[in-house]
Amino acid sequence: MQIVNILFIIGFCRVTLADNSCIFQHSTKGVINLKSIGLRNGQPRFRDLSTRSPSYYTYSFNPCYPFTENDCDDAAVCQLSSDRQDSFKLGTQNISTWSLDTNMAPVLTYTYGSKTVSITMICSAIDQDEFEIVGEYALNQYSMRLRSRCACWNGCIRPQSSTITSRTSSPPLPTTTAHSIYYNACKYHDSRYGTIDLSSIGSVTGRAIFKDVKSIYTDSFVWSYNPCYNFSEHHCHGVAGCQIDTNRSTSYSIGLQEYAYWINMDNTRNLVRSIVYPSPSSNRRLSVQLICDQSISSHRLQVIGETSLREYAMVLTSPCACWNGCSQPAPSPSSFTWDFWMTVCAAGIVLFLLFLIMISCLFCSKPKRNYHNMSINESTPIIHGSKAYRG
Repeated sequence: MQIVNILFIIGFCRVTLADNSCIFQHSTKGVINLKSIGLRNGQPRFRDLSTRSPSYYTYSFNPCYPFTENDCDDAAVCQLSSDRQDSFKLGTQNISTWSLDTNMAPVLTYTYGSKTVSITMICSAIDQDEFEIVGEYALNQYSMRLRSRCACWNGCIRPQSSTITSRTSSPPLPTTTAHSIYYNACKYHDSRYGTIDLSSIGSVTGRAIFKDVKSIYTDSFVWSYNPCYNFSEHHCHGVAGCQIDTNRSTSYSIGLQEYAYWINMDNTRNLVRSIVYPSPSSNRRLSVQLICDQSISSHRLQVIGETSLREYAMVLTSPCACWNGCSQPAPSPSSFTWDFWMTVCAAGIVLFLLFLIMISCLFCSKPKRNYHNMSINESTPIIHGSKAYRG
Protein backbone atom coordinates (compact mmCIF):
# COMPACT_ATOMS: atom_id res chain seq x y z
CA MET A 1 0.00 0.00 0.00
CA GLN A 2 2.90 2.32 0.80
CA ILE A 3 4.40 1.81 -2.66
CA VAL A 4 1.02 2.51 -4.26
CA ASN A 5 0.76 5.82 -2.39
CA ILE A 6 4.30 6.75 -3.35
CA LEU A 7 3.71 6.01 -7.01
CA PHE A 8 0.46 7.97 -6.89
CA ILE A 9 2.29 11.03 -5.57
CA ILE A 10 5.15 10.62 -8.02
CA GLY A 11 2.75 10.19 -10.90
CA PHE A 12 0.78 13.31 -10.05
CA CYS A 13 0.68 15.23 -13.30
CA ARG A 14 1.54 18.85 -13.75
CA VAL A 15 -1.90 20.46 -13.66
CA THR A 16 -2.46 24.16 -14.11
CA LEU A 17 -4.58 25.43 -11.26
CA ALA A 18 -4.39 29.21 -11.55
CA ASP A 19 -3.53 31.98 -13.98
CA ASN A 20 -2.50 34.76 -11.57
CA SER A 21 1.23 35.33 -11.18
CA CYS A 22 0.66 36.86 -7.74
CA ILE A 23 -1.57 34.28 -6.05
CA PHE A 24 -1.92 30.51 -6.31
CA GLN A 25 -4.95 29.13 -4.51
CA HIS A 26 -5.26 25.38 -3.94
CA SER A 27 -8.44 23.75 -2.71
CA THR A 28 -6.76 21.70 0.01
CA LYS A 29 -3.26 23.11 0.54
CA GLY A 30 -4.02 26.81 0.89
CA VAL A 31 -2.64 29.92 -0.77
CA ILE A 32 0.73 31.04 -2.15
CA ASN A 33 0.80 34.85 -2.17
CA LEU A 34 3.79 36.69 -3.67
CA LYS A 35 2.41 40.24 -3.53
CA SER A 36 4.53 41.26 -0.55
CA ILE A 37 7.74 40.24 -2.33
CA GLY A 38 7.35 42.12 -5.60
CA LEU A 39 8.36 45.76 -6.01
CA ARG A 40 5.83 48.24 -7.37
CA ASN A 41 8.26 50.94 -8.51
CA GLY A 42 9.08 49.39 -11.89
CA GLN A 43 12.34 47.85 -10.63
CA PRO A 44 13.15 44.14 -10.26
CA ARG A 45 13.22 42.76 -6.72
CA PHE A 46 16.03 40.36 -7.68
CA ARG A 47 18.47 42.08 -10.01
CA ASP A 48 21.32 40.77 -12.19
CA LEU A 49 21.74 37.36 -10.58
CA SER A 50 23.81 34.62 -12.20
CA THR A 51 24.11 30.87 -11.96
CA ARG A 52 26.59 29.27 -9.57
CA SER A 53 28.81 28.28 -12.47
CA PRO A 54 30.32 31.08 -14.61
CA SER A 55 27.85 32.36 -17.18
CA TYR A 56 27.74 35.06 -19.83
CA TYR A 57 24.22 36.04 -18.75
CA THR A 58 22.56 37.44 -15.65
CA TYR A 59 18.87 37.39 -14.79
CA SER A 60 16.41 39.72 -13.08
CA PHE A 61 12.99 38.84 -11.65
CA ASN A 62 10.16 40.68 -9.96
CA PRO A 63 7.23 38.71 -8.56
CA CYS A 64 3.71 39.90 -9.29
CA TYR A 65 4.49 43.33 -10.81
CA PRO A 66 6.15 44.27 -14.16
CA PHE A 67 9.52 46.02 -14.34
CA THR A 68 11.74 47.54 -17.00
CA GLU A 69 15.48 46.94 -17.42
CA ASN A 70 17.44 47.73 -20.58
CA ASP A 71 15.27 46.50 -23.48
CA CYS A 72 13.06 44.36 -21.23
CA ASP A 73 9.86 46.42 -21.02
CA ASP A 74 7.03 45.37 -18.70
CA ALA A 75 8.87 42.14 -17.93
CA ALA A 76 8.55 39.56 -15.21
CA VAL A 77 11.90 37.93 -16.01
CA CYS A 78 14.78 39.44 -18.00
CA GLN A 79 18.04 37.96 -19.29
CA LEU A 80 21.01 40.31 -19.79
CA SER A 81 24.47 39.82 -21.21
CA SER A 82 27.38 40.46 -18.86
CA ASP A 83 28.34 43.60 -20.79
CA ARG A 84 24.67 44.70 -20.66
CA GLN A 85 24.65 45.26 -24.41
CA ASP A 86 21.95 42.65 -24.98
CA SER A 87 18.80 41.88 -23.04
CA PHE A 88 15.96 39.44 -23.65
CA LYS A 89 12.52 39.35 -22.14
CA LEU A 90 11.80 35.84 -20.83
CA GLY A 91 8.37 36.35 -19.32
CA THR A 92 5.55 38.78 -18.59
CA GLN A 93 3.13 38.91 -15.67
CA ASN A 94 0.04 38.52 -17.86
CA ILE A 95 1.13 35.17 -19.34
CA SER A 96 1.79 32.86 -16.40
CA THR A 97 0.49 29.62 -14.95
CA TRP A 98 0.78 27.74 -11.67
CA SER A 99 1.14 23.99 -11.26
CA LEU A 100 2.45 21.31 -8.92
CA ASP A 101 5.53 19.35 -9.87
CA THR A 102 6.05 15.65 -9.20
CA ASN A 103 7.21 16.51 -5.67
CA MET A 104 3.99 18.47 -5.04
CA ALA A 105 5.95 21.75 -4.93
CA PRO A 106 4.26 24.84 -6.42
CA VAL A 107 5.78 26.04 -9.70
CA LEU A 108 5.18 29.41 -11.33
CA THR A 109 5.74 29.27 -15.10
CA TYR A 110 6.14 32.24 -17.44
CA THR A 111 5.88 31.80 -21.21
CA TYR A 112 7.04 34.39 -23.71
CA GLY A 113 7.25 33.29 -27.34
CA SER A 114 9.43 30.19 -27.45
CA LYS A 115 10.92 30.87 -24.00
CA THR A 116 9.69 29.26 -20.79
CA VAL A 117 10.77 30.06 -17.24
CA SER A 118 9.84 27.70 -14.40
CA ILE A 119 10.23 29.04 -10.86
CA THR A 120 9.90 26.46 -8.09
CA MET A 121 8.62 27.70 -4.73
CA ILE A 122 10.80 26.57 -1.80
CA CYS A 123 9.14 27.08 1.57
CA SER A 124 11.58 28.66 4.01
CA ALA A 125 11.47 30.98 7.02
CA ILE A 126 14.85 32.58 6.29
CA ASP A 127 15.20 36.25 7.15
CA GLN A 128 15.92 37.32 3.59
CA ASP A 129 14.12 36.05 0.51
CA GLU A 130 16.47 34.32 -1.91
CA PHE A 131 16.22 33.81 -5.65
CA GLU A 132 18.40 31.15 -7.25
CA ILE A 133 19.18 30.82 -10.95
CA VAL A 134 19.54 27.16 -11.83
CA GLY A 135 20.11 27.97 -15.49
CA GLU A 136 19.08 27.12 -19.04
CA TYR A 137 18.70 23.35 -18.89
CA ALA A 138 17.45 23.10 -22.50
CA LEU A 139 17.14 25.53 -25.40
CA ASN A 140 14.93 28.44 -24.23
CA GLN A 141 13.96 26.48 -21.09
CA TYR A 142 15.02 28.13 -17.81
CA SER A 143 14.82 26.87 -14.24
CA MET A 144 14.89 29.05 -11.11
CA ARG A 145 13.94 28.79 -7.41
CA LEU A 146 12.40 31.21 -4.94
CA ARG A 147 13.09 30.61 -1.23
CA SER A 148 10.77 32.58 1.00
CA ARG A 149 8.18 32.31 3.75
CA CYS A 150 5.75 33.49 1.04
CA ALA A 151 6.61 30.31 -0.89
CA CYS A 152 4.96 28.37 1.96
CA TRP A 153 1.27 27.54 1.88
CA ASN A 154 -0.54 30.33 3.72
CA GLY A 155 2.85 31.88 4.50
CA CYS A 156 1.83 35.40 3.47
CA ILE A 157 -1.92 35.64 3.69
CA ARG A 158 -2.01 39.41 4.18
CA PRO A 159 0.38 41.04 1.70
CA GLN A 160 2.34 44.17 2.44
CA SER A 161 3.76 46.29 -0.35
CA SER A 162 7.50 46.36 -0.84
CA THR A 163 9.33 49.40 -2.21
CA ILE A 164 12.97 48.53 -1.60
CA THR A 165 15.28 47.46 -4.41
CA SER A 166 18.17 45.09 -3.66
CA ARG A 167 20.79 43.50 -5.87
CA THR A 168 20.49 40.08 -4.31
CA SER A 169 17.71 40.02 -1.73
CA SER A 170 15.55 42.30 0.34
CA PRO A 171 15.76 43.30 3.98
CA PRO A 172 13.78 41.10 6.38
CA LEU A 173 10.04 41.46 6.05
CA PRO A 174 7.63 41.09 8.97
CA THR A 175 6.92 37.43 9.57
CA THR A 176 3.41 36.13 9.91
CA THR A 177 4.32 33.13 12.07
CA ALA A 178 6.27 32.79 15.28
CA HIS A 179 7.93 29.50 14.45
CA SER A 180 11.38 29.23 12.90
CA ILE A 181 12.66 26.96 10.13
CA TYR A 182 16.18 26.30 8.93
CA TYR A 183 17.73 23.50 6.92
CA ASN A 184 20.73 22.26 4.99
CA ALA A 185 21.59 19.02 3.21
CA CYS A 186 21.90 17.19 6.54
CA LYS A 187 19.04 18.38 8.71
CA TYR A 188 15.72 20.19 8.73
CA HIS A 189 14.54 22.04 11.84
CA ASP A 190 11.06 23.37 12.51
CA SER A 191 10.47 24.84 15.95
CA ARG A 192 6.93 23.43 15.92
CA TYR A 193 7.89 19.80 15.39
CA GLY A 194 11.61 19.38 16.06
CA THR A 195 14.53 18.26 13.89
CA ILE A 196 15.03 15.60 11.25
CA ASP A 197 18.74 14.86 11.14
CA LEU A 198 20.24 12.50 8.52
CA SER A 199 23.89 13.22 9.32
CA SER A 200 24.35 10.07 11.42
CA ILE A 201 23.33 7.94 8.42
CA GLY A 202 25.74 9.30 5.83
CA SER A 203 29.28 8.05 5.41
CA VAL A 204 32.12 10.57 5.77
CA THR A 205 34.67 8.36 3.99
CA GLY A 206 33.85 9.58 0.49
CA ARG A 207 31.98 6.35 -0.29
CA ALA A 208 28.21 5.91 -0.44
CA ILE A 209 26.56 4.28 2.58
CA PHE A 210 24.01 2.77 0.17
CA LYS A 211 26.07 1.42 -2.71
CA ASP A 212 24.91 -0.23 -5.94
CA VAL A 213 21.32 -0.82 -4.83
CA LYS A 214 18.99 -2.39 -7.38
CA SER A 215 15.63 -0.87 -8.25
CA ILE A 216 12.39 -2.60 -7.26
CA TYR A 217 11.74 -2.75 -10.99
CA THR A 218 13.93 -4.60 -13.44
CA ASP A 219 16.32 -2.31 -15.27
CA SER A 220 19.96 -2.20 -16.29
CA PHE A 221 21.14 0.17 -13.56
CA VAL A 222 22.27 0.18 -9.96
CA TRP A 223 22.01 3.19 -7.69
CA SER A 224 24.10 4.72 -4.92
CA TYR A 225 23.07 7.31 -2.35
CA ASN A 226 24.72 8.98 0.62
CA PRO A 227 22.81 11.39 2.88
CA CYS A 228 24.48 14.59 4.05
CA TYR A 229 28.00 14.04 2.69
CA ASN A 230 29.42 13.94 -0.85
CA PHE A 231 30.76 10.71 -2.30
CA SER A 232 32.43 9.62 -5.52
CA GLU A 233 31.89 6.46 -7.53
CA HIS A 234 32.78 5.64 -11.13
CA HIS A 235 32.30 8.90 -13.10
CA CYS A 236 30.20 10.51 -10.36
CA HIS A 237 32.33 12.90 -8.31
CA GLY A 238 31.18 14.86 -5.25
CA VAL A 239 27.53 13.80 -5.53
CA ALA A 240 24.58 12.82 -3.36
CA GLY A 241 23.23 10.21 -5.78
CA CYS A 242 24.65 8.24 -8.71
CA GLN A 243 23.11 6.04 -11.40
CA ILE A 244 25.44 3.39 -12.85
CA ASP A 245 24.72 0.85 -15.55
CA THR A 246 25.32 -2.77 -14.61
CA ASN A 247 28.22 -3.04 -17.07
CA ARG A 248 29.83 -0.10 -15.26
CA SER A 249 30.50 1.67 -18.54
CA THR A 250 28.26 4.68 -17.89
CA SER A 251 27.25 6.64 -14.81
CA TYR A 252 25.26 9.81 -14.15
CA SER A 253 25.13 12.30 -11.31
CA ILE A 254 21.46 12.44 -10.33
CA GLY A 255 21.72 14.80 -7.34
CA LEU A 256 24.06 17.19 -5.55
CA GLN A 257 24.22 18.01 -1.83
CA GLU A 258 24.70 21.74 -2.33
CA TYR A 259 21.34 22.11 -4.10
CA ALA A 260 19.32 20.03 -1.63
CA TYR A 261 15.96 21.25 -0.34
CA TRP A 262 13.11 19.69 1.66
CA ILE A 263 9.44 19.44 0.78
CA ASN A 264 6.18 18.43 2.49
CA MET A 265 7.65 19.20 5.91
CA ASP A 266 4.55 20.79 7.43
CA ASN A 267 3.01 17.49 8.62
CA THR A 268 0.31 17.69 5.97
CA ARG A 269 -1.65 14.50 5.87
CA ASN A 270 -1.08 12.08 2.96
CA LEU A 271 2.06 13.93 1.84
CA VAL A 272 5.38 12.18 2.32
CA ARG A 273 8.29 14.22 3.67
CA SER A 274 11.13 14.28 1.16
CA ILE A 275 14.54 15.72 0.49
CA VAL A 276 15.22 16.69 -3.12
CA TYR A 277 18.67 16.79 -4.76
CA PRO A 278 18.81 18.57 -8.14
CA SER A 279 21.79 18.13 -10.43
CA PRO A 280 21.59 21.19 -12.70
CA SER A 281 24.59 20.31 -14.86
CA SER A 282 22.98 17.04 -15.99
CA ASN A 283 19.38 18.29 -15.67
CA ARG A 284 18.51 15.43 -13.32
CA ARG A 285 16.79 15.38 -9.94
CA LEU A 286 16.69 12.81 -7.15
CA SER A 287 13.83 12.78 -4.63
CA VAL A 288 14.29 10.72 -1.47
CA GLN A 289 11.09 10.15 0.48
CA LEU A 290 11.54 9.84 4.23
CA ILE A 291 9.57 7.15 6.05
CA CYS A 292 9.62 7.39 9.84
CA ASP A 293 10.00 4.01 11.57
CA GLN A 294 11.20 4.05 15.18
CA SER A 295 10.80 0.28 15.53
CA ILE A 296 13.97 -0.43 13.55
CA SER A 297 17.57 0.24 14.50
CA SER A 298 19.01 0.25 10.98
CA HIS A 299 18.38 2.28 7.85
CA ARG A 300 16.80 0.86 4.69
CA LEU A 301 16.90 2.30 1.19
CA GLN A 302 14.45 1.27 -1.50
CA VAL A 303 15.12 2.46 -5.04
CA ILE A 304 12.05 3.21 -7.14
CA GLY A 305 14.17 4.27 -10.11
CA GLU A 306 13.53 6.70 -12.95
CA THR A 307 9.89 7.69 -12.58
CA SER A 308 9.91 10.09 -15.54
CA LEU A 309 12.54 11.54 -17.83
CA ARG A 310 15.54 12.40 -15.58
CA GLU A 311 13.39 12.26 -12.43
CA TYR A 312 14.48 9.67 -9.86
CA ALA A 313 12.91 8.43 -6.63
CA MET A 314 14.10 6.51 -3.59
CA VAL A 315 12.55 5.72 -0.22
CA LEU A 316 14.62 5.94 2.97
CA THR A 317 13.09 4.20 5.98
CA SER A 318 14.80 5.05 9.24
CA PRO A 319 14.24 6.28 12.80
CA CYS A 320 16.21 9.34 11.67
CA ALA A 321 13.32 10.18 9.34
CA CYS A 322 11.19 10.89 12.43
CA TRP A 323 11.09 14.24 14.19
CA ASN A 324 13.89 14.17 16.78
CA GLY A 325 14.54 10.56 15.81
CA CYS A 326 18.33 10.86 15.78
CA SER A 327 19.59 13.34 18.33
CA GLN A 328 23.02 11.79 18.85
CA PRO A 329 26.00 13.75 17.53
CA ALA A 330 26.60 13.04 13.89
CA PRO A 331 29.92 11.75 12.60
CA SER A 332 31.97 14.57 11.20
CA PRO A 333 34.83 14.66 8.75
CA SER A 334 37.06 15.85 11.62
CA SER A 335 36.79 12.40 13.25
CA PHE A 336 38.28 10.88 10.12
CA THR A 337 41.09 13.41 10.22
CA TRP A 338 41.72 12.65 13.92
CA ASP A 339 42.03 8.90 13.19
CA PHE A 340 44.44 9.68 10.38
CA TRP A 341 46.75 11.75 12.59
CA MET A 342 46.58 9.16 15.36
CA THR A 343 47.81 6.58 12.86
CA VAL A 344 50.60 8.90 11.72
CA CYS A 345 51.71 9.53 15.34
CA ALA A 346 51.70 5.81 16.16
CA ALA A 347 53.79 5.07 13.07
CA GLY A 348 56.21 7.85 14.04
CA ILE A 349 56.66 6.44 17.56
CA VAL A 350 57.34 2.95 16.17
CA LEU A 351 59.96 4.30 13.76
CA PHE A 352 61.61 6.28 16.58
CA LEU A 353 61.83 3.18 18.78
CA LEU A 354 63.28 1.16 15.91
CA PHE A 355 65.88 3.88 15.42
CA LEU A 356 66.88 3.74 19.11
CA ILE A 357 67.17 -0.04 18.95
CA MET A 358 69.41 0.16 15.89
CA ILE A 359 71.66 2.74 17.55
CA SER A 360 71.92 0.56 20.66
CA CYS A 361 72.82 -2.49 18.58
CA LEU A 362 75.55 -0.55 16.80
CA PHE A 363 77.17 0.41 20.09
CA CYS A 364 76.86 -3.12 21.43
CA SER A 365 78.45 -4.70 18.36
CA LYS A 366 81.36 -2.22 18.09
CA PRO A 367 84.74 -4.13 18.50
CA LYS A 368 86.79 -3.23 21.54
CA ARG A 369 90.37 -1.95 21.14
CA ASN A 370 92.97 -4.22 22.77
CA TYR A 371 95.76 -2.50 24.67
CA HIS A 372 98.97 -4.51 25.26
CA ASN A 373 100.43 -4.39 28.72
CA MET A 374 103.89 -2.88 28.72
CA SER A 375 106.30 -3.32 31.58
CA ILE A 376 109.28 -1.07 31.91
CA ASN A 377 112.52 -2.41 33.23
CA GLU A 378 114.54 0.29 34.90
CA SER A 379 117.66 -1.27 33.56
CA THR A 380 116.40 -0.94 30.05
CA PRO A 381 117.75 2.19 28.47
CA ILE A 382 115.38 4.75 27.09
CA ILE A 383 116.55 5.78 23.67
CA HIS A 384 116.29 9.38 22.64
CA GLY A 385 117.08 9.69 19.01
CA SER A 386 120.31 7.78 18.47
CA LYS A 387 121.62 8.07 21.98
CA ALA A 388 121.00 5.78 24.84
CA TYR A 389 120.55 7.05 28.33
CA ARG A 390 121.39 5.05 31.35
CA GLY A 391 120.54 6.12 34.80
